[in-house]
Amino acid sequence: MIILNSGIQRGLDFSNPSSIDFSAIDLEMRTNYFSYIHLLKAFLPFLQEKKEQTALVFMTSGLALAPLSRCPNYCASKAALHSLIMSLRFQLEQSGKGNIKVIEILPPAVQSTSSIFFLFHTTLRHLILTRNYPFPLAELHDAKHQPDIKDGRSIGMPLNEFTDEAWAGLAEGKDEIPVGQTKMGFEKLEPIRKMVFERMNAQFKH
Repeated sequence: MIILNSGIQRGLDFSNPSSIDFSAIDLEMRTNYFSYIHLLKAFLPFLQEKKEQTALVFMTSGLALAPLSRCPNYCASKAALHSLIMSLRFQLEQSGKGNIKVIEILPPAVQSTSSIFFLFHTTLRHLILTRNYPFPLAELHDAKHQPDIKDGRSIGMPLNEFTDEAWAGLAEGKDEIPVGQTKMGFEKLEPIRKMVFERMNAQFKH
């Protein structure tokens, strides 16, 4: 199982055009979207050679489904990734090249650093609680890059609740795992999106 989880979030205010920083926009897209494409290109040949089932687990966001206006580029990057995952899953299933399960976890805001969203197992949770990290951490809702946010680490769903729900979805073998309040938007929007997706792609089957 390979877990792909990278993300930074920056504010973007089109009502104040002079505040728009193209370098920040570029970094956000490279981190949140293009990095996944680079990793897919690197890992897929290795995974396709495996006879046993392998998995790619993507961490996206509930904001892939409906944007938050204060961070539109972040939301757009997650929406792009969500779309990419749908096509990736379809291509791999149709081609029969490899036995690769494509899984998407869609978290809400979580009370934690974004770098540890993927640590689901209780053993690894111990590392979280004891702060014995083998890697650098970065807060997604940080005041340094988003000064309008105060006490960003307290925003959203408690980490333990997120961890338990996400891990339960993985244990059940689900391909798509909306967590917390993301479930409501997912259940309302995704059935229609999937229906349109399947109809369109059926026209291009050989």
